[in-house]
Amino acid sequence: MNDINNADEDVVPLYVDALAVFGNAVRDIADHEWDLPTPSTEWNVKEVVAHVVLGEAHLSSVLEGNTSATQSELSVELLGPSPLAAWRGTALRAIDAARVPGVSDTKFDLDMGTVEGRQLFGYRITDNVVHAWDLQVAVGRPVGIQDRFAEWLLDFWQPMAGQIAGSEFFAAPSTPSSGSASDRLLALLGRTPPPPDS
Repeated sequence: MNDINNADEDVVPLYVDALAVFGNAVRDIADHEWDLPTPSTEWNVKEVVAHVVLGEAHLSSVLEGNTSATQSELSVELLGPSPLAAWRGTALRAIDAARVPGVSDTKFDLDMGTVEGRQLFGYRITDNVVHAWDLQVAVGRPVGIQDRFAEWLLDFWQPMAGQIAGSEFFAAPSTPSSGSASDRLLALLGRTPPPPDS
């Protein structure tokens, strides 16, 4: 099991790689798939992409020092004519902000309380890899979450497991469909992998 507090030098590269996972999932969406429902039951494919793009934009503002910034209201209009281009622009800005030396140890006073940079990265890694999985499930091409992300996120979320069921972000934890790190993480965050093709 990884100790996220002793691996701060790894969290920013992991976050950058998580951005790439989500970007690849967006790239693979066909024109006719944007309105499909997703495991995030309130949102379709395009709305999930807009949600993640908004999250990256908000993270950039916070890391750049605007701790009073609030996340904009969800609207697919922010994606413009090219959702992939919109994602790329916010991702590149977020990468620049994340690579400032010492940012993972910096404490940010937000409306949710005082939060360290590494915790903000944990939230964003979660959003990127889990919502990438959501998109892949929605379009019928599911891929398990890579072990390096799943194991890190299990270490990140398990100490907060008691808070997950009552949060607005995840459904109540369920029983894992297998012992894989991916399935254990998905179950912890209230998701159930689709059955394998027969």
